[in-house]
Amino acid sequence: MKPVLVIARNTFRETTRNRVMLTILFFALGMVVLSLIVSNWSVYQQAKILKDFGLAAISLFGLLIALFVGIQALYQEIEKHTIYMLVSKPIHRWQILLGKYLGLAGTVFVNVAAIAVCLLLADWQVGGSVDWGLLKGVLLSLVEIDLVLAWAVFFSTVASLFLSALLTVVVFVAGHLAPALWLHLQLHPDTPGHTLLLALYTIIPNLEEFNIRAAVVEHLPLPPDTVPAALLYGIAYISILVLASSWILERKDLT
Repeated sequence: MKPVLVIARNTFRETTRNRVMLTILFFALGMVVLSLIVSNWSVYQQAKILKDFGLAAISLFGLLIALFVGIQALYQEIEKHTIYMLVSKPIHRWQILLGKYLGLAGTVFVNVAAIAVCLLLADWQVGGSVDWGLLKGVLLSLVEIDLVLAWAVFFSTVASLFLSALLTVVVFVAGHLAPALWLHLQLHPDTPGHTLLLALYTIIPNLEEFNIRAAVVEHLPLPPDTVPAALLYGIAYISILVLASSWILERKDLT
């Protein structure tokens, strides 16, 4: 595991110095600050807007990171042939991919934590107390980002930079529309392309499993198994994607 940790650490250092990464982070923090500027509502309404804006900022931050940082991390190594320096050493390709992914996931964790701290401080300033229930929403948003990031890394092993970005956006949008697609398939079994749509639903992750924003903002009760089930679902899905990406990279012709 030592090579994996070394690659993860180097990837973490590279991405934290990435200007695009910092720009996206400041944009997300700006969304949280923007919600504080709203002053024409009651304190309760302002607190709701703050939480909604904050959780939305984290989700958007994740998509942008996957697009502008996640895809390029491995793709550029292959295109610039710098990956040759790694494969020439006694390191397996799966270790390179896993290290890259863990480094990216670590970067996402640190930045989401920074946004979450700002969100909690802003919530305390607006309402006079901290709504710790926000952390549930932040945690599931983090898992959602890591899942989308895993898709981005997967696409970067099989497609061009542009196509990888496009497919990642498609997965993000389709993932949030998955419940609507399933309902449509149940109500209209004779829909043209039903089998294809069913296969698509099976493959695409249901990202709405991680969306508890409404419950967090409105203080609605959640079933006790909601968060654990979403965590297990996300971890299992990420593991499958990382394994698939590693399998592809092991067999990829890098010459």
